[in-house]
Amino acid sequence: MPLFTGKLAALSRRHRQAKSPPLPERFWPDPARDIFLVTYPRSGTTWVSCIAAELLFAISPENLLEIRSFVPDVHVLPEISAVPVANRYLVKSHFPLNSVHGFPPYGDYRRVIYLIRDPRDILLSYHGYVRSLSNYSGDLKEFAMDWIAGRIWPCSWQEHVNSWLAPRLRTAPFELTLFRYEDFVTDAIGQTEILAKVLGVDVGRARIEEIVTDTSPHSMRERETKVKDMTCPDFNFIGPAKAGNWKQLQSKDDRDAIAILEEFARDTMQQAGYESSARSILPAAQ
Repeated sequence: MPLFTGKLAALSRRHRQAKSPPLPERFWPDPARDIFLVTYPRSGTTWVSCIAAELLFAISPENLLEIRSFVPDVHVLPEISAVPVANRYLVKSHFPLNSVHGFPPYGDYRRVIYLIRDPRDILLSYHGYVRSLSNYSGDLKEFAMDWIAGRIWPCSWQEHVNSWLAPRLRTAPFELTLFRYEDFVTDAIGQTEILAKVLGVDVGRARIEEIVTDTSPHSMRERETKVKDMTCPDFNFIGPAKAGNWKQLQSKDDRDAIAILEEFARDTMQQAGYESSARSILPAAQ
């Protein structure tokens, strides 16, 4: 009886396999070939990815999801058939740099672009994103406490930044170029010119200006409206594309959220060029 049952199970399994279509082959990043665009979530990743897509492939993505075909995302790898053939790709990642988690494995990176943003603006944007697309119900103050403790994926902002930018005893085994979100806000043309050089793209000023116009906040929002799955009545995936949004917070709890973040990330913020607001909610030492 067990032998018959085993044969029947094997026959059933072969039948299911025969009827199931093969899984599509996925794009797979090559650290020796590709450049990695590493960011903490809500740091302007989609915006800069769209700029890079136009630089690398001279094409304007129709919507936000199409950007993934030109700048593949390690967290949602596209089908290889959707990715145009190229000698090198820019690959997006939100992973911190450590020897346990992430892709590619620690030590395999060769060229990295790190895009950094003021964590106080990220806090506002990421809180809205998480509340809209998950069952997280905490207010901004609770989110700040969870965030700095590393309970929000992928880790705390300060851990992410330090993993990539903090001093080390030996020279990093990869080439790292640092971009600042706020610089793209104030000088998109200048930053796009620098990005083109880093990507090895020879492009004239007129084309740079065309790309900046085609990736303006208004154009990016239009791309968002073309993706039904990204349309949410309570949250816009494409934010205001401004710096210093956190300064508009009015309620005490919201201001406390900023103070909590600054207390725990102050050193990293200062090293990254972001001055704290010098407000503390912790009691003064006696």
